Amino acid sequence: MQLLIEGEVRQFIPLRDFCEQFDLPEAFRVSLFEPKDFEGLGRIEDAGSELNIVRRAVLDAIPSAMPLQDWLAYLPNLAQLFDNKLHEVNPEIGLKSVEIEYAISGFQNVCQSLIYAMIRARADGQPAPEFQQVYDDWLNSSVRISSTVHAYLHRGENWAVQVVHTAYGRVGLIIWTEKETYYVHDAGLGCPAEGFMYTLLSEVTSRILQATDGPATNA
Repeated sequence: MQLLIEGEVRQFIPLRDFCEQFDLPEAFRVSLFEPKDFEGLGRIEDAGSELNIVRRAVLDAIPSAMPLQDWLAYLPNLAQLFDNKLHEVNPEIGLKSVEIEYAISGFQNVCQSLIYAMIRARADGQPAPEFQQVYDDWLNSSVRISSTVHAYLHRGENWAVQVVHTAYGRVGLIIWTEKETYYVHDAGLGCPAEGFMYTLLSEVTSRILQATDGPATNA
């Protein structure tokens, strides 16, 4: 995983590799420093069929062709459909209102960022933007470092630890040992919907790009 931290792209190493390198206990993870209360949170691990209903409805609602200048006006309709469909299937999933709001906000922000990037590219005579860059820019814009600095004593060495957040929650740690700084990825407390959202946004942006370039057949 790579994230933009204080203006620099940082490569995050897997938690397991870091723990093996320093022979750390299994308890060393994000939850040690910022535990998460799972009470009342939705569970999507077994909601594949429900989420596929949402996915199918959103993809089917994307026009096969639309002028670039019309997408900004159409996007709120698409986001509202996503919202409605999530609420329809939510009795089977149990997401909290705030979780749905985060999903809708992320959906709309990524799609809007894509459309603005398309407008800029066309104005500059450049190729259409790629989804991955648009998505990465959005995700990096959501990066937040917890203000709390946690002390951790490891074999007589004093470490400082901060938790890294993105739009999907707690995703890793910044660890200052006495010799070096490490960026460590720990998805243990991350949002389980991240994979679904990434795939859906990839498909949606692909459809938008195709529809803007010319007629496309919805699969």
